[in-house]
Amino acid sequence: MLTARGPSRSIESFQSRDNFDNFISDYLNKSGFLNTAECFQNEARIMRVIPPEFDHYPRGILYDVWSHRGSSSQNQAPNVAAIIDTTPQIIREGYSIQHLSRFESNQRLFLSCDFSSDGKIVASGGPGMKPFICYIETRQSVTTSEAHSLSILDVRFKPGSNMFATSSADKTVKVWDANRTARLLFSFVGHNASVRSLDFNPFKETLCSSDNYDEIKVWDLNRKCKIASYMEGGSIVRFQPGSGTLLAVAKRNVITILDSKSMGVKYRLQGHTKNICSLCWSAGGKTIASVSDDDVRVWSLSLDGQCTYEYPSKGNMFASVVFHPRHRNVLVVGGFQWMELLILENGQIRCISAFSSRSGKSVPGLAACTENESIATTHKSVVNIWK
Repeated sequence: MLTARGPSRSIESFQSRDNFDNFISDYLNKSGFLNTAECFQNEARIMRVIPPEFDHYPRGILYDVWSHRGSSSQNQAPNVAAIIDTTPQIIREGYSIQHLSRFESNQRLFLSCDFSSDGKIVASGGPGMKPFICYIETRQSVTTSEAHSLSILDVRFKPGSNMFATSSADKTVKVWDANRTARLLFSFVGHNASVRSLDFNPFKETLCSSDNYDEIKVWDLNRKCKIASYMEGGSIVRFQPGSGTLLAVAKRNVITILDSKSMGVKYRLQGHTKNICSLCWSAGGKTIASVSDDDVRVWSLSLDGQCTYEYPSKGNMFASVVFHPRHRNVLVVGGFQWMELLILENGQIRCISAFSSRSGKSVPGLAACTENESIATTHKSVVNIWK
């Protein structure tokens, strides 16, 4: 355990992990992150015995961290987080996220990604036209031999299965087997415009897809045919988890909640001023989070679709959102170069962490898996896995 030494000893003398932990703890306290400092001290099991040298600027890489001392304003948080991202974990108010692995493809696949239910597989797609499949445990990956003729716009796994589907600008939906052979099972043809989004009904052997003409088509997976069409489509379609009773449809800046059986309107969630670019359900199916590039909103179906939380992007250009797979009151939001962790509490949203997305640009592809508490992001030709 670190003990105080005389001032004759230089900062270079303190190179152990204990010393570094004490340095970070001291930095957090002096920067005003008191709750974070306390959580860090408890997790690292350290005692706050700080050498007098810590009141002077250190040399080398730690100088870059220390130079932010005393600035705890929100607009400084991304810079601080980018530096702390070089340590094993990003720690904010007891929450943490860690970069685990990276999968590189030879094609562009930044538009969409999704986890299998067991969290062992991530499928992604984009302008490259071929699905890219990552096997988390073995850290291997494969690109399918068959392809769409235009960009893949959405990727979704069938709950409880290794089957996934892709929708494309080529007006088709393709269904794939994500096992090692990564083969095409069958295709659905019938849309008259680009198929922007799709999702599997978690309770039935069906999936729905929505095109640029706002037409929703319902497909039977067993009979491999279309069974219904409705003009209530939009840019995003997502079934309520578990029962699949409701279907959320984002069209421009409005989310419509439909009864998935009758396709009758249950609620219209209005409040965004710009087009919605991402939405997700909470695991319990009672709450929806949505983002446009200028804000994130959270809606409660228990309160008849009332907007219960709102948070501005502050220039981060939000592009995607998921509920944190471990902490149900935390959102993970992808933006321009940064991802943010937003905690929902007492009727307010506050940012508890902002950290580099390792993409350099926006993060449109974002997925979470509650089974293994992992998060996946896509950008350009890379899939990153976080936990």
